[in-house]
Amino acid sequence: MQPLLKLCGNHSEHDTNVTLSSNADYIGFVFAKSKRQVVREQVEAWLKQEGKKEKKLVALFVNEKIEQIEDAIKGLPIDIIQCHGDETAEEVKKINEQIQLPIWKAIHHQPDAISVMRKYEGLVSGYIVDCKVGDQWGGTGVSFDWEYIPAYLEEGKRQGVPIFIAGGIRPDNVDKVLEYGPDGIDVSSGIEDNGQKSKELISQLEERMKRYDNNVSR
Repeated sequence: MQPLLKLCGNHSEHDTNVTLSSNADYIGFVFAKSKRQVVREQVEAWLKQEGKKEKKLVALFVNEKIEQIEDAIKGLPIDIIQCHGDETAEEVKKINEQIQLPIWKAIHHQPDAISVMRKYEGLVSGYIVDCKVGDQWGGTGVSFDWEYIPAYLEEGKRQGVPIFIAGGIRPDNVDKVLEYGPDGIDVSSGIEDNGQKSKELISQLEERMKRYDNNVSR
């Protein structure tokens, strides 16, 4: 079965238009400080132009206060909150209770990552496994060692939640990730050309995912 596809880091009307017209299951917006940061008014205007088109929308935050999260998504049709920093299990629980939306937790690949995941068991609806580079929390285009993917998938299966693999995934290497059978893939810089989401690169990514799925199904 073809994994779920999340296209993250949309930061313009162009990006939003391109990704909403794709076959992606999830569209992500980064509300944390980064080169792809957006604010509520922008997202509201872009969605008004394009419409949601049956996609699920993910709002990404890094170590943000609950009040700020609430303000940032007020009036937006957000489906999922992605906590992409080092939020504690207690903080995640409070966000879930107060905002009452499913939470995805980013896990940054490291030696004790599986034990970190276990702290959030029962509190989150999914995990994004990513690579942290310096003080950047994601969107760097850098991947972790994909040979560790099976361990993450096994823990996700044990907890009964999907695992999305992020970090450095592009159309020309997505096959290598798909070999491990992830529940989903999360792509940001790998579908950009000159800092904008590329319809051509997204089409290439989707085609390779479809082709891989067809070959495996035979």
